[in-house]
Amino acid sequence: MMHTDNTGRRRRARRELGRLGRLTLLGGLLGAAGARGGIVDGPDRDVANPASVLDPAALPAVRAGAIGDLALAWGGSNTTEDAYILYTGLFTDELQWAETFPTREQIDRRSIEEVNGTMVGLFLNLQRARAAAERGAESYRQIQPGTPAHAEMLNIAGFSYVLFGEAYCSGVPYSTLALSGQTTYGPRTTTAQTHELAVARYDSALRVLGTQSSAAALQQRYLAQVGRGRALLNLGRFADARTAVQGVPTTFSYDLQFSENSARQQNGVFVTNAINRRFTVSANEGRNGLPFRADPDPRVAAPRGTGGAATGFDGATPLFLAAKYTGRASPITLASGTEARLIEAEAQLRAGDIAGAFATLNALRAGVTGLQPLAPAASEAGRVDQLFKERA
Repeated sequence: MMHTDNTGRRRRARRELGRLGRLTLLGGLLGAAGARGGIVDGPDRDVANPASVLDPAALPAVRAGAIGDLALAWGGSNTTEDAYILYTGLFTDELQWAETFPTREQIDRRSIEEVNGTMVGLFLNLQRARAAAERGAESYRQIQPGTPAHAEMLNIAGFSYVLFGEAYCSGVPYSTLALSGQTTYGPRTTTAQTHELAVARYDSALRVLGTQSSAAALQQRYLAQVGRGRALLNLGRFADARTAVQGVPTTFSYDLQFSENSARQQNGVFVTNAINRRFTVSANEGRNGLPFRADPDPRVAAPRGTGGAATGFDGATPLFLAAKYTGRASPITLASGTEARLIEAEAQLRAGDIAGAFATLNALRAGVTGLQPLAPAASEAGRVDQLFKERA
């Protein structure tokens, strides 16, 4: 009994000392605030005023932030699995649900309820990336116009619109935050209007670059060309899309970078598939899914996991790993010369140039060890299937 009483007194004493310490610290902070003229009276903002970074020294951070926001929306991270690649992969049967979250199962089943909270994260991440790129482009326009970085911000904005146009039905609004801090809410935008917004950003990027020929300028020129071709293809302007990508080297690649520096910077596709085991690479899912992991094509290699990674998070679904990403720092390609050639092949096929389309496709296949040339299928539907299997 005496031991219990002593213990109780010690606990009460510690609580009183802790309370006294907190009061003393709080008093010191309040005193400091009063001495400095009211620190605690500052405005409560959830969005930094864009004008606060309208300074040449801040531009590299603005650029890095916009690119980082697109990387997060596109490939996710170790802090969010709300990534464009992951959810569109689930929706189109490239990936398969292997966990327990029912809102993600809805995506895999293509039966998404309006109240699906999982979709909110994806939408907001992509909107943040778009808004950051638009603000970045405006900052560069005012401070360092005509630079490759200025063009890059326009290109990043263009890709955010392309991604919205490809994944969402008509009706997406695009709000803006002016440098004054004023928000303007945008109207509903059709899918075609969204892709037109993308084309406009790429056109602006090309005007910004003019005739510049530095390595950085050429990188952004090719990025604008591929993005523009992709948007035009989505608009059904096939001949224009083919023209847009002419001159882009097949070796060109613009990669979004990931790293081990922080959880937010890690490759979310790798983390979700190989570490968290949420999604597995699919094969022939549904009635018309492509083989993916079951295909001997080395471009879609997806070996079975071993040991603790043999099954998904649910402990039952076999886990297959996307071999193209080997770690949390693996980059993810946003645009490439391969995409340029695939745009050309689709335009050729649409124009009835079967020989030209398959020559383009086979030139790409020739660069992959173990692949044989494709012979055109006898039917138009068969040739379209061949084209889109090459895309996949």
